[in-house]
Amino acid sequence: MSLWNLLRRVRIRGLVEGLVQRGSPVGFETDARDSAERFQDYGFAANPIEGEGLRIEVGGHTFILRMDRLAERPRLDAYEVSVWHKEGHCVTLRQGRVIDVDCGMLNIVATEGVNMQTPLFSLQGNQAIEGNSTTSGTAQAATVIGTTNVQSGPVSLRGHTHGNVQNGTGTSAPPTGA
Repeated sequence: MSLWNLLRRVRIRGLVEGLVQRGSPVGFETDARDSAERFQDYGFAANPIEGEGLRIEVGGHTFILRMDRLAERPRLDAYEVSVWHKEGHCVTLRQGRVIDVDCGMLNIVATEGVNMQTPLFSLQGNQAIEGNSTTSGTAQAATVIGTTNVQSGPVSLRGHTHGNVQNGTGTSAPPTGA
């Protein structure tokens, strides 16, 4: 084999998942290889099934060096980094210390908690909270609607009583317990 053919740009087909992935790199019809090994860097794993890449042949062994899916690859500005999927969802590190997450559904499972330190947390859309909500600052809202009860300190809107209640236009005393 010529030295020029040791490293070649190829089409990779039939990638099979395993501890070491294996695929079939095809440069020309006459030099197709079966079961070439594809190693990945620690902490990173992908299974693109098919794509474009580089094949190297050394000592009678064929290896897939790099693999990409050029048709779906996002276009990035200089120095940007993106982890992406062929369907379009991605995590992109942008200039200015900005991280964009673009997806249909974001699931976070944290067995011990989630901490965020930021001067402003903005949320657009509705929110649903299962469980308790605690704040050590001030909560402001145009309207507060409680489906079962609203309580401020020891005073419940559903279950409080007033003293000195009289018929007429007068004002009753404050709620008891306030």
